[in-house]
Amino acid sequence: MFQYNEYLEKHQPVKLSRKHQHEMAMSKTNDDNNSGDISANERDGSGGLHRMSYRDVAMHKVMLQDLVRTEAYEKSIAAVVKPNHSVLDFGCGSGVLSMFAARANAQKVIAVDRSPFIKNAQAIALANGFENITFYHDDHDSLQLDEKVDVIVSEWMGHCLFYEAMLEPLLTVRDRYLAKGGVMIPAQLSLHVGLVVDENVLEDLCFLRDSPYGLDFSPIAQVPFQQSDLVALEPESLLESVANMGSLDMHTITKTDTPRVFTSTLIPSEKAEIFALCGWFSAQLSADVQFGTGPNDAPTHWDQILFPLPEAFSVDPSRELTITLSPQTEQVGKEQFWCWSISDGKKTLTVNEQQLQRQAMVEVPQGKL
Repeated sequence: MFQYNEYLEKHQPVKLSRKHQHEMAMSKTNDDNNSGDISANERDGSGGLHRMSYRDVAMHKVMLQDLVRTEAYEKSIAAVVKPNHSVLDFGCGSGVLSMFAARANAQKVIAVDRSPFIKNAQAIALANGFENITFYHDDHDSLQLDEKVDVIVSEWMGHCLFYEAMLEPLLTVRDRYLAKGGVMIPAQLSLHVGLVVDENVLEDLCFLRDSPYGLDFSPIAQVPFQQSDLVALEPESLLESVANMGSLDMHTITKTDTPRVFTSTLIPSEKAEIFALCGWFSAQLSADVQFGTGPNDAPTHWDQILFPLPEAFSVDPSRELTITLSPQTEQVGKEQFWCWSISDGKKTLTVNEQQLQRQAMVEVPQGKL
């Protein structure tokens, strides 16, 4: 049996931790080929994140080891699902949420995933004696069901909520298959942004500027200031004031009114120089079950996303700040980019990493340069 305190002691968040250091940051971005592969991501040095296959048991193991995530879903499913309910698990992965629904005595459980790993999920369910789970190797477009369901459960969220562009496919499934009065798990998601004052963050961003190994890296030294990155920050790395950027009600939001730009204001808690923004999300799974993924929350596999600023930005409680955050990818399987900005009415700093990536893309001929 897992001992939660012992687990946290072994998996404390590390400042500026990268995925290849701890392999605890994942998202479910669908690959854009025909394999149906689903993937986790690592920064590849080109401004995007390269994919690690969700066919790999290790990826699912990491997610199952995220006790905050998995135990919250277990509690929510147990509270919501009734014996006469039919449940649809969209993007079922290892099938753990489907098995929670079956264990909650759901009358019928439908597990859907486009990854071939779904065969393993089916085998795991049968090994545990769950025979009322029907598995479909489909995506949102190809899925064909004869009836609607009472509950749709999905662990669709990516880094800072939007990374994997899975919201629109989920809404398609909801509109087609959720019965009138049905329940969505999660019920609501909220996006948050904090102000980073940790000089260790600045030191990390400046690494290439400081002529490491006595070499001049100036041609690429500015790039870290133009790219979002995965981090696991400590609470003291940020000011206390947090911008609540907005929320998504998963029962009512539509594909046409899904926000493309999130804007909020906040009053800084003190005078400071900030070097980056930090984004994360919180989830209200059901009435009494919620969790967060920010620096003040228990560690999760989502970590946070760092949005660097091209230069230090002075903040003061006398000047209200306006913060804007926009996910740039709308298609499943395509690279996720972000645009972010901060303004105090007199000064504005903006980074559009998709635009900067396009400018940096240069065709290089094969052979001697």
